[in-house]
Amino acid sequence: MALKLRTAAVAGSIIGVGAFMIAAVSGLLYEQVQRARDGERFPQVGRSTDIGGRKLNIYCSGAGQPAVIFQTGSPWPALSDPRTIWEKGAPRPGYSWVWIQAELAKITTACWYDRAGSGWSDLGPYPRDSASQARDLHALLRGAGVSPPYLLVAESSAALDAHVYADSYPGDVAGLVLVNGIHPDLLRKIPLGGRRMAALPEFVFYSQDAMAHLFNQVGLYRLGLSNHPAPGPPPEGITPSEWNTIWHLTQSAKAHSALQQDIAAWERSTAEARTAGNLGERPLIVLSGEMTARTTEYRNVWMDLQNDLVRLSARGKLVTFPESSGDLIYRAPHAIAEATRQIVHDLRVGGLR
Repeated sequence: MALKLRTAAVAGSIIGVGAFMIAAVSGLLYEQVQRARDGERFPQVGRSTDIGGRKLNIYCSGAGQPAVIFQTGSPWPALSDPRTIWEKGAPRPGYSWVWIQAELAKITTACWYDRAGSGWSDLGPYPRDSASQARDLHALLRGAGVSPPYLLVAESSAALDAHVYADSYPGDVAGLVLVNGIHPDLLRKIPLGGRRMAALPEFVFYSQDAMAHLFNQVGLYRLGLSNHPAPGPPPEGITPSEWNTIWHLTQSAKAHSALQQDIAAWERSTAEARTAGNLGERPLIVLSGEMTARTTEYRNVWMDLQNDLVRLSARGKLVTFPESSGDLIYRAPHAIAEATRQIVHDLRVGGLR
């Protein structure tokens, strides 16, 4: 009897392993087929640049200095609950800047790029913290031949990356524009879902990052995503075709893998931003939509933190949009373009460093 039980257990294990292997291989094949189909539906805009075994996508046009570099981030820290974070919190593709970038390219060099895991860029290795994002961008700009000084225009969580970049490569950065920039203390002041993010052991974040890579490879994230067309109408200045591409890139399985990586790196990124130095006399404009806040309490904390971001520079300035939400990149493109033009003009009048 004992022998029969052992035999049955071994047979069951073999069957289980076999089923798992079949599912994994099927998932890998399914994901590859779907990626090829995505490539046909949404052909790459920009060019891939190797930064050391993986590639990031960048698109530049225009000429002149300073070079304006548009950075997209993940809006998840400003969202209210896990479901909303999953549906709307993934990092946006650099293509989201398409209209604003074209406007700035009329007066200077202007570039958007896809951070690791967004748009047409490869996923990056663990950890995906702000220091890693800054190193990625530095390598990308050097590899793509985009010379400093740079004016960094960063939205949502990319504000952390831009601040860390300015601290890591101070000679490269002439000024910043932050668009609904996430402050590193946001989730300390307003706990996510009523709970503070706990300080977990390092292996937990590493495991989460590893699972993000695995699920992306075997198509598990893709199974839960919608194939519905982009909600209309498209934002001002963006064509229906561009908006459809932006929407699907934001909703892609790879973008959701990048979201999981960003969440796993949150504690690192915020710690790095807190210890980054001030900007000194470098010009800074902070653009903030007050309706990003979910409640009156949240609004008060949000605006206090936005004012704290302004104090990073002796030449900081706050511009608010009382009726606008967190999607200023789509809802206030003219204001973003004008703020960026203003700093370009000020830098040129004052003489570029």
